[in-house]
Amino acid sequence: MSNVRFLDSVAVNSFANGTFNSTAYGSIIPQIILPGAYFTVSPNTSVSTYNLTVAGTLLMESGPEVQLPDGTITRATSQLYVTNVLDNQGTIVNGGVIEIGV
Repeated sequence: MSNVRFLDSVAVNSFANGTFNSTAYGSIIPQIILPGAYFTVSPNTSVSTYNLTVAGTLLMESGPEVQLPDGTITRATSQLYVTNVLDNQGTIVNGGVIEIGV
């Protein structure tokens, strides 16, 4: 995060959107996904958290179909488990599974 000041002395906050805002790189989901920021839950990964506020963008990626040795076909989607409260004030693109509960 950086603070930027323009000539009229109005403070503007900016938040980095790097390529590492994803569970594919081992990133831990933040408590608040800030406005203008995004976080990706990659296919075949599971994430759990207590309280989650989405003010930016949460992308739940869909995974490939996988045939198991017993012949059943399943999808290796992303999974998010929120124990308590999911407060969505931004955008959630859900191609996976989101479970909210105790």
